[in-house]
Amino acid sequence: MPERSVISWNAMLAGYTHSLQWEEALDFVCLMRRTTEDIDHITLGLLLNVCAGLSDVEMGKQVHGFIYRHGFSSNILVCNALLDMYGKCGNLKSARVWFYQMSQSRDNISWNALLTSYARHRQSEQAMMIFGEMQWETRPSIFTFGTLLAACANIFALCQGKQIHGFMIRNGYDIDIVIRGALVDMYSKCRCIAYAVTVFREAASRDVVLWNSIILGCCHNGRGEEVLKLFELMVEEGIKPDQATFQGVLLACIIEGRVDLASQYFNSMSNEYCIIPRLEHYEFMIELFIRYRCMNELEDFVKGMPFDPTASILARVFDACKEHGWSRLGKWAAEHLNE
Repeated sequence: MPERSVISWNAMLAGYTHSLQWEEALDFVCLMRRTTEDIDHITLGLLLNVCAGLSDVEMGKQVHGFIYRHGFSSNILVCNALLDMYGKCGNLKSARVWFYQMSQSRDNISWNALLTSYARHRQSEQAMMIFGEMQWETRPSIFTFGTLLAACANIFALCQGKQIHGFMIRNGYDIDIVIRGALVDMYSKCRCIAYAVTVFREAASRDVVLWNSIILGCCHNGRGEEVLKLFELMVEEGIKPDQATFQGVLLACIIEGRVDLASQYFNSMSNEYCIIPRLEHYEFMIELFIRYRCMNELEDFVKGMPFDPTASILARVFDACKEHGWSRLGKWAAEHLNE
C-alpha cells in the first residue's frame, strides 16, 4: 500500500484491538506515530481501548493529556472511551471526575460506562446510587438494567433487584432473553429461587444460556432433583447442553448422591454431545466418588484420566484415602505428588 490514510491505519489498529492483541496493538501505535501525524477521534478511541486492555492507566493519562492539547475533549466518542478506560483500569475516582466534567456532552453510553465501572469492581451500592442520579437526566437502557441486576446479585440485594424488575415492568421495557437470564441469576443468588423459576417459565423462548442460569441457580440453592428434571426437559425441547450445563448437572448429582447417573452424564458429554470435559468436570466426578465413598470407581477414574492429575486433585485424593483408609490409592497419589 503506497499511501496509508488514517482510515487504513485505524483499520489495522482495530483488528488488533478486536482480537485482544494488546501488546501488538501498542507496537502498531508506536509505528503509526513514527510514520504519520494523522490521528483522529477513531484512533484515540482505539488507543484508549489498548490502555484499558493493558490496564495501563498511566499511558491512559498521557492520552488524556493529548486529547486536551489537540482539541478532542468535546468529541463524545473520545470522552466515553476515556471514561471507560479509567473504569476498566480501576481508577474510579478519575472516572467519576471525568464523568462530571462531561456534563454538557454526556449521553446514555456515558452513564452506562460509569455505572458498569462501579459494578465491575463490585461497588454495587455505588452503582445503585448512580442509577438514581441517571434517571434525572436520561432514560435507562436495557444494558443499564443488565449491569444493575448483576450488581444486585453481587451484594445479594434482593430488595433493590425486585425494585429494578418492577421498574422495568412499570415503564414498559421489553424483558428480553438476556435480561431474563440476569433476573434468574439475581433471584437465584439472593436465595429467592421461586421467583427465578417463575421468570424462567415466563420466557417466550429459551436459549442454552437461560437454561444454564436456572440450572446453576437451582444448584446453588440445593435443588439438585429439580436440576435433573430441568436437564431432561431441556434435552426434550431440543436445546443442546454445553460445558456449563454439565457443570450444573454434575453438581446436582453430588447434591443428590446420584453416582451412577453422574457417570452416565459425564460419559454422554463426549459420546453424545461431542463436548470435551474440562478440568472442573473431572473435579466434580472425583468429589462425587469421594463424598459417597466409591473407592473403586474413584481409582479407576483418576488413573484413567487423559491427562496427568493436577497437584490439587492428587492432594484431594490423598487426603480422602488417608481419612477413609484407602491405602493402595493413597500410596499411588502420594507417589505422584512427590514426582
